[in-house]
Amino acid sequence: MAVITMFYGIIVSMYYFDTRKHHRPHIHVRYQEQEVVLSIPEGEVLAGKLKANKMKLAQAWVEIHREELMADWELASQGESIFKIAPLKQEVVMNPRVKTVKPNPDYTLTLTFTNDEVKIFDVKPYLEKGIFRELKDMSSFNSVKPFLGSIQWKNGQDFCPDTLYLDSISPSKLPEVDEGFARQGSDFIDQYRLALESLAQ
Repeated sequence: MAVITMFYGIIVSMYYFDTRKHHRPHIHVRYQEQEVVLSIPEGEVLAGKLKANKMKLAQAWVEIHREELMADWELASQGESIFKIAPLKQEVVMNPRVKTVKPNPDYTLTLTFTNDEVKIFDVKPYLEKGIFRELKDMSSFNSVKPFLGSIQWKNGQDFCPDTLYLDSISPSKLPEVDEGFARQGSDFIDQYRLALESLAQ
């Protein structure tokens, strides 16, 4: 196995004479314990899975380096040394920054980004970790403000703006909630929380 490049924790590799299973030019992309096989030059998933935001980065990189990848595939198919390819650069994938933030009673945040996109970020998975535990107090949670393109709470808790953008979802992608049920106040919050948690699984 030859490692072609690494970026954002992603490792991209290519094997020599790797035509036994997929019968198409492809690369192997790993992130932590996950692995996916992507066709080249299309970037189509042939096998495996990868976290959604990492998949977007990997496929963007494939699109940029299609010709170089195909050249490496030809070399690998003939047992020749392949060449390293430049990683995905920060300026290529600069994500929008936060303009406004609104805390919600279910420990989510409604974020408006600099591209005017509105998305929902779920803070609940972090509320049992370190200094984020104090945000379980709603008055502390509601202290969140925009800060230097991201967000920050009164005692310094924050998130990277890339995390906020890549791990948040559009309100239109949330499961629909019955209007009559929504009027039941706290019951609506419980249903909304379960909907978010189901999407995160």
